[in-house]
Amino acid sequence: MQAAIASLFEMFIEDVPNFIELDENSFHVMSEFYKERGYSLNCCFNPREDIPRTKQVLEVDGGIDGYWYATVVSINLGPEITHAVIIDKNMSVVHDPNPNNFGHVYVPEDIISIDMCRDDWHIDVDGNLVIEKNK
Repeated sequence: MQAAIASLFEMFIEDVPNFIELDENSFHVMSEFYKERGYSLNCCFNPREDIPRTKQVLEVDGGIDGYWYATVVSINLGPEITHAVIIDKNMSVVHDPNPNNFGHVYVPEDIISIDMCRDDWHIDVDGNLVIEKNK
C-alpha cells in the first residue's frame, strides 16, 4: 500500500505513511494524505459490478494525473488477501510494486476496488452517473 501510494504521488516511500500498520486509522490517515495534496478520498468504487460504467466514472473522476490506487487479489497469497496496484483509465494495471509479480498480466475483472479522487460525482439510485455542478 505504501509503495503504491508513493508511486501514485511520485514520492519517496520514506515520505509516505505506512498506512497498513495504522489498522483502523489507516483510511483516515490516507484520506488526510490525499486531502493535503488537493484530492478527495471518499469513495471506494467496486468495478466488478459494471466495467463499462467504471471506465466512465474513471473518465469523470480523473484520478491523480490519470492514475488510481486500486486493489487486486494477491497472486501469491490467495483470494482472501488483496494487493495494492496503480491503474489507468482503461483499468490496466500500470504499476505493481511487488517485484514477485513481474510479468503477471491483470485484466479489469481482477480489480476488486478503486479509490476515487474527487467528490463532485455520484451514482444515483437508478445507476446513473451524476456530476454535481456546485462542488
